[in-house]
Amino acid sequence: MNQKNIKKLSFLAPIGLALYWLILLKASAMPESKEGFILQSGYIKYLLGWIGISLLVVGLAYIHYKWVFLKIVYHHNPAVQALWFPWVSMLLWLIFELLQFRTGHFEGYIDENILISLLGLVLILMVAYLCDYIRTKQLQTQLLQSKSEADLHALKAQINPHFLFNVLNTVYNQASLEESPNTADMILKISDLLRFSIEEAPKNKIPLAKEISFLQNYIDLQKARLPQSPMIELDFQWEISPNNFVVSPMLLMPLVENAFRYGLSLSHLCYIRLSAILEQQTLKFSIENSNFAVGREGLGTGLKQVQERLKLEYNNQNEFHIQKNDKTFSVQLKLNLGN
Repeated sequence: MNQKNIKKLSFLAPIGLALYWLILLKASAMPESKEGFILQSGYIKYLLGWIGISLLVVGLAYIHYKWVFLKIVYHHNPAVQALWFPWVSMLLWLIFELLQFRTGHFEGYIDENILISLLGLVLILMVAYLCDYIRTKQLQTQLLQSKSEADLHALKAQINPHFLFNVLNTVYNQASLEESPNTADMILKISDLLRFSIEEAPKNKIPLAKEISFLQNYIDLQKARLPQSPMIELDFQWEISPNNFVVSPMLLMPLVENAFRYGLSLSHLCYIRLSAILEQQTLKFSIENSNFAVGREGLGTGLKQVQERLKLEYNNQNEFHIQKNDKTFSVQLKLNLGN
């Protein structure tokens, strides 16, 4: 069953619940008096029922936000997002049936119970969106704080960067005069990396071409330090046509860095395969490598930072998936650069 059919079927839940309510309302067109029911059941029991329903709504609001809202709303798989409508419908039906049980399935309370169920659901959804708004603000504050600390570290490390550039240029010229083209090329790439980290990294957005060039320089330097070995397979495919798109600086760097850090071995068969394709306004970036980090729980700091930056800076304009097992580790990212 394809995703479109799953999404269509997900709407059957709220439609079914609405039909169920219509049938009940039609059957309760001539109800007995509500006052008679309250007198028979007792005011204390009636009030205790209200208190119980209020506590239930609070509990459902917590469960809904922690265990459902965060796991479905931000999931980019349409089949998973389609579960949202059946879940909300089930939640609404549960509140209604508990209200019906509280009022002894007395027909005179059906319309009131439907209204209260809808109000309870609205309250649960409002709590979820409010909590998520607060969580997002906290993440933004943490990200800004982390960026400020990183900027401070960068400032402390910048011991006259112009001096470092001049030194590198001098060494580059010397290597060129001594006819050491490989050494000269490496020095030039190091200089470009240093310049990028100082001049481009602090910016909010930079041209995509600069980000790709930075990654290519980093990869070239990593390849230069690796021995020539049939045990190591390195495959990098770049299909980035000339464009005017911009991207957050060093967003992709942790993905490449992790591949070199945990994907290579000098004593085992290993590989890194990278693909970066620009299709219209979507950047499709995937990287797969051998996994020599078995036993490490959760995600590394770099991957967590990438996830947080994607949420804060690109909201729902991306798809980010991680797959791993004992032998391989892969990351797929689809980033909409049109907004």
